[in-house]
Amino acid sequence: MSEDNYITFDKYLNNELSDLELTSFKEQLKSDIDFKQEFEIYKALEASLSSKFENEEEEKALKTTLSKLGSKYLKPENTIKKKGKLISLFSNKQFMVAASIALLIGFFIFNNGEPVYSDFSSHNSLELVVRSDNSETIIKAQEAFNSKNYEVALEQLTVLSETNKNDAEIELYKGICFLELNNYVEADQIFDAISSGKSTFVHTASWYKALSMLKQEQFEACKYVLQTIPESADEYKQAKKLLKKL
Repeated sequence: MSEDNYITFDKYLNNELSDLELTSFKEQLKSDIDFKQEFEIYKALEASLSSKFENEEEEKALKTTLSKLGSKYLKPENTIKKKGKLISLFSNKQFMVAASIALLIGFFIFNNGEPVYSDFSSHNSLELVVRSDNSETIIKAQEAFNSKNYEVALEQLTVLSETNKNDAEIELYKGICFLELNNYVEADQIFDAISSGKSTFVHTASWYKALSMLKQEQFEACKYVLQTIPESADEYKQAKKLLKKL
């Protein structure tokens, strides 16, 4: 039972899997009975819990769903009598299903409160175009950023920005480093500058400005920035998803 499976299930239900991932997912559903069973449990719980218990009817529906799941998947295989007591014996598979249900409940309850930065802070790898005069610095910056060593990445990117003052990509990744290091003032200044410019990173910078607001728990400001991201932007789908959770 892996939380990675639940993330994959969530992406499938939100149409966020790539073509290759979708093909692999469907093949696994056909060939792996336990995987399919886990997915069916996930769908049932997602339908019940996504409402965040907004009224008594929805909470009652959740209890009914869990009751059905329990009766379907958690029936003991047999019982034995020991010192006057009946003891249920579950198969290993049934135990794993029970554990799956418990984990899913915790997973949904945790994720159906206010969204948090870590839910959305999945960065694209840093892959700068190598320039012959500073290729070593670029390599160090990429290795540090891609291994989440943001302090070193920021140092190397700062060196690069001194000789590439109009490179929006370098500035964007500097902003991400500042954001990861909780230096919000510097991060927001960079994101604002890029989002008001004309580079190809305009909407990406807006997305990261929204993430900065989210990390600072400035939820209304986060909503405002998200609403500026157009449907044509690559970040639109994620922006819409975050808006839905706020």
